[in-house]
Amino acid sequence: MTDNEVWNLIFAPGFSTAEVVTDVSGRGVGMDVVKKNITSLGGTVDIDSAEGYGMSVKVRLPLTLAIMDGMSVGVGDECYILPLGSVVESFQVQPSMVKTIGTTGRVVEVRDEYMPVIDLEKVFQVPRFDFEHVANIMVVVEAEGSRVALLVDELLGQQQVVVKNLEANYRKVPDVSGATILGDGRVALILDVGTLVRRSRH
Repeated sequence: MTDNEVWNLIFAPGFSTAEVVTDVSGRGVGMDVVKKNITSLGGTVDIDSAEGYGMSVKVRLPLTLAIMDGMSVGVGDECYILPLGSVVESFQVQPSMVKTIGTTGRVVEVRDEYMPVIDLEKVFQVPRFDFEHVANIMVVVEAEGSRVALLVDELLGQQQVVVKNLEANYRKVPDVSGATILGDGRVALILDVGTLVRRSRH
């Protein structure tokens, strides 16, 4: 057998590394189940090993099956997804907390720290039909060592989403890293927090 064929024995049903087989050996989920599930997703799993150096396990999944934890926020009738790992906190903002810098810039004071405010309604030109509504929720996100406060209408909750490559299916959209399809069939854009932070610096 080749080395690769030997490594793949670990995926055989009933394979066990126990020195002595007992009645409870192999009662857990075996690597054969792992490989079967990865293959069913259209992916592959490869094992490589060298004595004295160690072992590597490489799992490859199609980009269309990338899953991420996100926070859904509402702006007007639109829904946007923020990568949960970038979200620091959220709070209701009072008008006195927001200061204007120059002619268009705004910052918000959070615990003696000032951070730029980005109004997602203006960034994505979201149509507004409820003209009397005032967005009063801010979500603080962090990227590249900097924080910004995103102004939104409501927090819709946390959920796992399947990331779709927007550039391959449509075109590159500024401040957007991908898209996902919600449970009700609507498309929600996944925001690129890094570009939003860089936008606040200019």
